[in-house]
Amino acid sequence: MEINQLRKKLFIGGFILCFLIFQYVLIRTHKVIFCDVGQGAATFFSLGSTQILIDTGADGRVLSCIGKYMPFFDRTIEFIIISHNQTDHVGALFLLSKRYTIKTIIGPPDLPRLSKNIQTISVIAPVNFIIDNYSFNVFKASQSSIDMNESANVVTVSTPHQTIFLSSDINGFELKQLMPHNCTILSVPHHGSKYGIYPDSLSLAHPSLAVISVGKKNTYGHPSQEALDILKAKKIPIWRTDLQGELVVGL
Repeated sequence: MEINQLRKKLFIGGFILCFLIFQYVLIRTHKVIFCDVGQGAATFFSLGSTQILIDTGADGRVLSCIGKYMPFFDRTIEFIIISHNQTDHVGALFLLSKRYTIKTIIGPPDLPRLSKNIQTISVIAPVNFIIDNYSFNVFKASQSSIDMNESANVVTVSTPHQTIFLSSDINGFELKQLMPHNCTILSVPHHGSKYGIYPDSLSLAHPSLAVISVGKKNTYGHPSQEALDILKAKKIPIWRTDLQGELVVGL
């Protein structure tokens, strides 16, 4: 009986030790996750003790995505960046506020009101901040357009090894003008819409990876064959969340 109890204690102790080691590795590893949230967008940066979410998707699927990559004891998201107020980009914001403490929300002026304890920054002029060696630059795609997609906030993230451009729902002309020339990972505009990439949109930059955040069998026909053909002609590898699920990239 005593031997069985000892074995049980050793098993529990070993399990706890493995769990703590896993959590330590999780904290030490910096990564970006392109979440599979169906027909929507949500990109999660896990930078040790700092968590940054760009767009939320439409529903609670974002919760299961980020829950895999946050340490179990960390219940704070330091920054949430919202590109624009369409449901597929901001719909889960309220759910996130119920699950996590949110310190700062950066987004359009008409963001949903959540709590007076959350700092809210409207992107009128560019917003820049640095976490360790990671630089985030948030700016409006167009200052003049009244179209919600064309005036959405886009984000450039510069890391020691990657330059990531999160393009929200902008069009192909804006993509050519705004995408950094040294971009390595492109979040394809508007879920692969034919209006998100034009034949010359990538003439000034050549990303090493194109990520299309898109829902299975969506009613919009995303991603369009036109967008896929342009990326394939440029020999840019494509990752689709509807086919391959979430993507994790080490930083």
